Amino acid sequence: MTTNNITPEELWARQQISPLDVDYDLWNERRASIQTFSRISQSCIFTVDVFKERYDFASDNFATIFGYNPTWIKTIRKQGDLLEERIHPDDRAQLVEHQIEHGQFIYSLPREQRNDYQQIFQFRMLNVRQKYVNVISRHQVIQKDKKGKAWIIMGVMDLSPDQTPMERIKRTVINRKTGEILASTVVPSNQQLTKREKEILLLIRRGFLSKEIAFKLNLSIYTVNNHRKNILAKLNVDNVIEAINRAESYGILY
Repeated sequence: MTTNNITPEELWARQQISPLDVDYDLWNERRASIQTFSRISQSCIFTVDVFKERYDFASDNFATIFGYNPTWIKTIRKQGDLLEERIHPDDRAQLVEHQIEHGQFIYSLPREQRNDYQQIFQFRMLNVRQKYVNVISRHQVIQKDKKGKAWIIMGVMDLSPDQTPMERIKRTVINRKTGEILASTVVPSNQQLTKREKEILLLIRRGFLSKEIAFKLNLSIYTVNNHRKNILAKLNVDNVIEAINRAESYGILY
């Protein structure tokens, strides 16, 4: 996993948003609407100001569910990276890698397509009872500047219905216009699965045996078993249960 030593802040700076292209009167009105909604929502909602490179808003549920100081939450614009402090340290490092990788992906696209994507993460966060719980956090651009650049990003965080212990964060990227689901490109190149290998692993996850997969895909059982061996070798695991878990954590099974 490489990011060329680029930081998220450096990627944000590439937007080169001009103060002439951001309308804070307009945003203050829209922020007020989000604040009103947050008071009736059970989710934890936050916004990030890319131009000012800081958090712009965080809902009171961060105090209720995760034990943050309510005063800090209400003054989030002065608190730096406050929201990150209760993320599991291992997951926090992975999140930074994913944010950088996503930024590099976004800047590889034509400008008119850069704001079309939503990232969905599952990671561990310390709750009000001082226990790590799995949360799902969805991030997307909700306000652009006058030239169409990403200006305000919103995150919506909820407790995950899946509280199975996890060692790696899970990440999915969705094109909001087309519905296309993208696997994370930070999967090491030697662990990338072919289309056929993904197809077979998905069928294994559904409970199909090798002979049933062979019949369904019109392959020989020898070929299916070879694919199974390749999947285990690529993902560096000992059995298909571990293979499924690892592939899901990489976001290459959906």
